[in-house]
Amino acid sequence: MEIRPAPIRRRRHSWRAISLYVLAGLVLAFAAVERTPWFQALSPTPTATPSASWYYHEALDYQAKGDIDAALSAYSKALALEPERADLLTGQAFLLLLREHYTDGIAAARHAIAIRPDDATALAVLAQLLDWDGQVDQALPYAQQAVTADENNAYAEAVLAEVETDKGNVNAGLSAAKRAVALDPANAMAYRNLGYALEHQGLYDDALAQYERAAELDPHGFIYYLNMGYTYMARQDLDKAIEKFQEAVQHDPNSAMAQDALGSAYIAQGDTERAIAALQKAVAADPNHWRAQAHLGAAYYLQLNYEKAIPHLQRAIELGAKGAAPYYQLGLCLAYTDQCDKAVPYLNQALQISPDSEPAKQGLQVCSK
Repeated sequence: MEIRPAPIRRRRHSWRAISLYVLAGLVLAFAAVERTPWFQALSPTPTATPSASWYYHEALDYQAKGDIDAALSAYSKALALEPERADLLTGQAFLLLLREHYTDGIAAARHAIAIRPDDATALAVLAQLLDWDGQVDQALPYAQQAVTADENNAYAEAVLAEVETDKGNVNAGLSAAKRAVALDPANAMAYRNLGYALEHQGLYDDALAQYERAAELDPHGFIYYLNMGYTYMARQDLDKAIEKFQEAVQHDPNSAMAQDALGSAYIAQGDTERAIAALQKAVAADPNHWRAQAHLGAAYYLQLNYEKAIPHLQRAIELGAKGAAPYYQLGLCLAYTDQCDKAVPYLNQALQISPDSEPAKQGLQVCSK
């Protein structure tokens, strides 16, 4: 049985998750209300009652250092004081993207657009959230609108490149990514999405070079190391993939996305002990991360530890797990623990998703005896 990790925004691979990290100069107009350059690390003088702007700059400072959770906390404090500031909502939405909290992120981005309908950055963030959430068709109009709203916004062009690539328009994606790099040669997201477009054309060496450039520009960006790892996975180089996933975890230990990628790579390598250690950290970081729950259940399943596998696989399905594997693995775990009355519905569901699923058919045979 082959189990692959969820790629970061890799719509055409086994799990959807991908694709990024913001850096100094990522979005030139992100803080349009105060005209503050994006990610300019400011050090506001503390006061007895910090203002929303104070918390905003604190969020940017944390984000520049790679501390996503602290940055999110600062945005929450800022929005508690000024809930109708579009720049605060957009910044929060982007960080929710990095934490894969798509529903909350989409709501924040839509709120920002309701306040500022022509804000290119808010439109691009919404497009990226929809894209990562699998709503590619809905994402494209917002990405196009973002580029139209500000033709000099490199982040908007980079997002358009990603969405076009995910739509299967690889040449359009590549062109948009090149425009993003030309608009801002110091923009890590532009290089990341140029690599993404190249990777989808099978140009793995070229893609890796772009991801490396993105990481040089934004050394705290865990997302670029994940992109490298997935590229090495595509090249069947598990050792290098694990090395890059480990680097991603080092940059953001609280990222369920990064811990899940590392654990999934260990599963592919056959090292279930290390996989479980990483996936337990992923689940601890985000108990609602369905891929991490599914992968942790799969790791226990591969160890024949069905009792421990069952609750994680059940939770993954409750959270909306995709694909047949969580269903047939849960069905088999239940079948092998003499719970066929519970197993059969999951096995049948697996066959509905994948009619040729041999593990599901095997489980039904076990329960028919």
